[in-house]
Amino acid sequence: MPELQDKFLKPTENLRNLQLLEEIAKDSTVSQRKLSQRLGVALGVTNACLKKMVSKGLVKAQGINHKRIGYYLTPKGFSEKARLAYHFLQHTVSYYSALRDKVTASLNTLSTAGHKRIVCYGAGEVLEVVFIIINGSGFEFSVLGITDDDENKHNNKMFGFIVQPPRIIKELRPDAVLVTSIRYNDEILHRLNNDKELSGISFYSMA
Repeated sequence: MPELQDKFLKPTENLRNLQLLEEIAKDSTVSQRKLSQRLGVALGVTNACLKKMVSKGLVKAQGINHKRIGYYLTPKGFSEKARLAYHFLQHTVSYYSALRDKVTASLNTLSTAGHKRIVCYGAGEVLEVVFIIINGSGFEFSVLGITDDDENKHNNKMFGFIVQPPRIIKELRPDAVLVTSIRYNDEILHRLNNDKELSGISFYSMA
């Protein structure tokens, strides 16, 4: 599903710039180290972004004292922040609209094939859309469980289910597994299709 992957990954730089401008607007005395922590990026990345924004006239650097530098949004910077916020909102609406259509199409395919008992593979935002559509439509699915490869997600509760490792698929023996991950879709399908213990179970994705 390359088109959805592109929509999901493309705004990373714009989103980081938006977050940076918003943090500066809230606190002009915030340090580069604190900005790095809030944005979850390396200090060098934050420094490079700030230098680029200063060179573009979006941010003005001004000494607070002999040890600290303050960063202030210029009028151009405030305009850019508003533009990026609007752009990100448009992108988000477009992404979720496309994702909703993909999920609905996959669920229709599952329903037409007569599969009722399913396991969802991938505990992320796609899963959330799946449950919203299932609960708000006429689909009659019985979700048996949720699985994910990320150990950090195991034992977390989502939609009344405890996220478990993939081995639960063998235990639950569903009619089908719905891959609810975009980024790792191909990798997961390859692994499922090569697992002989899962023979007889159908696999579906958003592709």
